Amino acid sequence: MQKWTPLFVVLAVVFSVDAHAKKRLIVKYKSGQMDKALSKASFQAVSKSTGLDRVIIKTNSDSDFEKMKAELSSNPEVEYVEEDRVFNHFYEPGDGGTIEDQSYHQQWHYFENYGINAPAAWDVTLGSSSTVVAVVDTGITSHPDLDGKVLPGADLISDPNFSNDGGGRDNDASDPGDFIQWGDTCYRGWPIDSSWHGTHVAGTIAAKTGNGTGVAGVNWNAKILPVRVLGKCGGYESDIADGVRWAAGVSVSGVGTNPNPAKVINMSLGGQGPCSFTMQNAINEANARGAVVVVAAGNDNTNMNFTSYSPANCNGVLVVGASNRNGGRSYYSNYGNKVDIMAPGGDGSGSILSTHNSGQKDPGFATYSTMNGTSMAAPHVAGIASLIFAVKPGLYPAQVRDIIRNTAANFPSSSNCTTSTCGHGLVDAYQAVVEAGVTTPDPNYRANDPTGVGGTAGSAPLYTYYEDDGAAGCGTIDTSGGSNGGPGGGSKMLGYLMMMLLGSFLVQAMGRQKA
Repeated sequence: MQKWTPLFVVLAVVFSVDAHAKKRLIVKYKSGQMDKALSKASFQAVSKSTGLDRVIIKTNSDSDFEKMKAELSSNPEVEYVEEDRVFNHFYEPGDGGTIEDQSYHQQWHYFENYGINAPAAWDVTLGSSSTVVAVVDTGITSHPDLDGKVLPGADLISDPNFSNDGGGRDNDASDPGDFIQWGDTCYRGWPIDSSWHGTHVAGTIAAKTGNGTGVAGVNWNAKILPVRVLGKCGGYESDIADGVRWAAGVSVSGVGTNPNPAKVINMSLGGQGPCSFTMQNAINEANARGAVVVVAAGNDNTNMNFTSYSPANCNGVLVVGASNRNGGRSYYSNYGNKVDIMAPGGDGSGSILSTHNSGQKDPGFATYSTMNGTSMAAPHVAGIASLIFAVKPGLYPAQVRDIIRNTAANFPSSSNCTTSTCGHGLVDAYQAVVEAGVTTPDPNYRANDPTGVGGTAGSAPLYTYYEDDGAAGCGTIDTSGGSNGGPGGGSKMLGYLMMMLLGSFLVQAMGRQKA
């Protein structure tokens, strides 16, 4: 199996009703009828535009509003009558008593033309603290922009050679680092610093927002459930599958039962090969328990119609490719008809800023960094799925998957994406939460999921897929051919393929000290 690289502020307006303002009506009279009608009217106009034959009428209550609207609508002298709606700017950090996060202005992926349209979605919902999002990844580090939002998690890594914490499975999901150095099973001739990948993913989903510090998260209120399955050499498929099952509330060996089952499970990980029975069964269990499973498409610039990547080729998942600041496909993102949706993953036009850590090996101090990858795209969609559950908690996973697909924005005409290569379009948080509000939960709903291209399990048990935080050696490694079916197989191990990315990842670590 192979090691994957894990994966102008626009001022706009939206209508909303001010709870403290009286409702008003715009009444447009037919030409020459306004003065005649007003002379016998029982109401007084707040303002009048003679040239437009239009008046504004203020009402005292909702019942007065509805009564007057009905009466005026039936008046033969009236051309039309409609509510004088209150418009405002989209809700963003800094509104409603919140304080704008210091670096929110750098998070173009939320508010620019080809971002996820988050401010409009936040007018509908800021999320719910009862919604749990699992980050099945490298674990998590302590961070002031995440502390208080992180639930007790689990470490499902069964091999101490991978765990880097001296033991096997336990209920400590903290990330001790996944650095690789000489002597490690997966050492390939040069050291690799710790990625702090799970911390970065978690920040995009639900960093504290409106607190005047750091960055914003897609969901202001959701809780993060860290599930550690990737260590310094990756993670075995059996451990990852158990991580999915544990996150959904299924009992697995070696850790206590999860008291906070997740409604959304983010997997910014994967590798080449078919969808195994082990992984598919885990996803099926998660879906059956009401969890939406979001998966990154992968960073190999590969057509998934011809090359199989798992778990993106499993059924019952939402597969996310990476888009850039211009609304096109990021150069590294996998593509093909298995991709469901595109979300900001970044590239040279702009990267994804989120929570991070300064340590090169062991955890250092909390910081913020930019990263690129489908790993960064997937948590945008996971965050949107969690906003959907805040609007309509009873929706079923298949419904949520289709809401996100069906409400996608069109690709720009200049884009290198089509619906046959990049899915339904660019994810649109606002349209998704609006659609959720008018959708009735239906346990019998069947999603328009792409046909699975997976098959039976192969002999490749290792999945890793994480963004390196700036090291040049980020790519793919086949480590499936050892005599034990995994890494460390000595002379029987298959050759390793290192594919260098076309450009170094941009890293912006504010306050980070160089060793």
